[in-house]
Amino acid sequence: MSDSKNIAGYNIVTLMKRLEAATSRLEDLTVFQVEALKQAGKSEGESVNDEDRAVEAPAKAETKAVEETAPPREESKMVAAYDTFVKEYVTPFVTASSSIDVLVQEQAQCLAKACDLQREVLEISEVAQEPALTSADDPFMRWFTPIQDQASKINEIRENNRASKYINHLATVAEGVPALGWIVNKAPVPYITDFKDSAQFYANKVLKEYKGKDDKQVEWVQLFLKLLNGLSDYVKEYHKAGIAWNKSGKPLADLEPRDAAKSEAPAAGGAAPPPPPPPPPPPPASVFQVDEPAQKSTGGGGMDAVFAEINKGGGVTSGLRKVDKSEMTHKNPALREPKAAPEPTDKRPTPPKKPASLSKKKNPPRKELQDTKWIVEHFDNEKEIIVIEAEMNQGVFIDRCSNCTVQVKGKVNAVTINECYKTAVVVDTLVSGVEVIKSNRLEFQVMGTLPTLSIDQSNDCQIYLSEESKNLDIYTAQTSGLNVSVPKNKEGDYSEHPLPEQLRHYFNDNGDLVTEVVEHKD
Repeated sequence: MSDSKNIAGYNIVTLMKRLEAATSRLEDLTVFQVEALKQAGKSEGESVNDEDRAVEAPAKAETKAVEETAPPREESKMVAAYDTFVKEYVTPFVTASSSIDVLVQEQAQCLAKACDLQREVLEISEVAQEPALTSADDPFMRWFTPIQDQASKINEIRENNRASKYINHLATVAEGVPALGWIVNKAPVPYITDFKDSAQFYANKVLKEYKGKDDKQVEWVQLFLKLLNGLSDYVKEYHKAGIAWNKSGKPLADLEPRDAAKSEAPAAGGAAPPPPPPPPPPPPASVFQVDEPAQKSTGGGGMDAVFAEINKGGGVTSGLRKVDKSEMTHKNPALREPKAAPEPTDKRPTPPKKPASLSKKKNPPRKELQDTKWIVEHFDNEKEIIVIEAEMNQGVFIDRCSNCTVQVKGKVNAVTINECYKTAVVVDTLVSGVEVIKSNRLEFQVMGTLPTLSIDQSNDCQIYLSEESKNLDIYTAQTSGLNVSVPKNKEGDYSEHPLPEQLRHYFNDNGDLVTEVVEHKD
């Protein structure tokens, strides 16, 4: 112990001697500089100032030499290209928006601010490690949340001004600005394209309204679409698989956004920063929590009672009953003998009866004439042909029939077939037409003339036309498996024509909706 104290004392004495020697040399240097200044004819006050400058001169000279020898930090090619994108596309769009409307200009300024914040993300990606993005508390959210805030402001301007004359302008920007979220996407180019297509819908409305009337509005639309295309081109060249972070860089938790210091320290005479957000709400009640009134009413229990019993330690077994020797299986071999299994019984539990209110009531079949309309309904598996002798001023309504055949003789006004299954209907001649609704596997044949045929929400229907009914009009909606057969020759052969089920919808250059039939040809 004494040796260690001697060594410590020796080290302190040596350190003090070295400090005194260094201080002495600095004093000698100062005195030498003061004497030199006095000899130059300067006053005492000036010599003191020059004395300070003389002491600082070596340090400043050394710092300047280091700065001159260190190479200047060059801006990366990626960030420079982004600046070019902002200059060529974002700035002209903001300028054009200022001449449209105040709300449109406000949206454009928010967009420019978001692009400026995105540039900072690109800068830190060169010196920081890739964020995990596994929770809302990730340090990267300090950079990404301000961008989200600008996008939210753009959408709020749209939602709060739906009565504006320029609502389509506001919707165009609001639908396109989420494309800035490409910075957190591993497939950013398709991501930008999706939101560009969403913005294109409202952009076409603006073009349709102002094309040929106001070139300023048309130019505004073109500038915004060019902005999204320019962003897509930039990302495709530099960030095709997402932002490339620096694997050997600093953790994002050690970095701060450039505006953080400004927001934390208010300027002189300025207002203090806003107070921190309130604490999060308390966690939900534990699933083990027991309602005290309920516990009192039931005489205790729940998980608290279980833990209380466990905490008794050795006394937890005090309430157990002692087993008598006559009940111990190791002392009574008879207790270890297997018991005979109960004899199986044929009785099975009867299924519960279905309530009468839920049982489907089967209506009786009916065929009758009411005023000028024939009603044919609820025929099921009818083997005989249901024949109706109708007149020209009468109509026929066939409702909810299955596995049957209905023949309508004579010239009638109209025929309606509703919710029929595997039903065949044959008619002679109609004045108005036939309407088929919600029917499946239906077969319909006309022997004479038929002006119109309407089929709605039906599947797997076969239509047979006569030579006189080839010029009819067929209207379909929500149908599938619909085939129409027409006479091919006098020998009675038919040629079958499936009706198309797929349609194509698109907007033309004028913004009009165009619908075309998609044909599948062999």
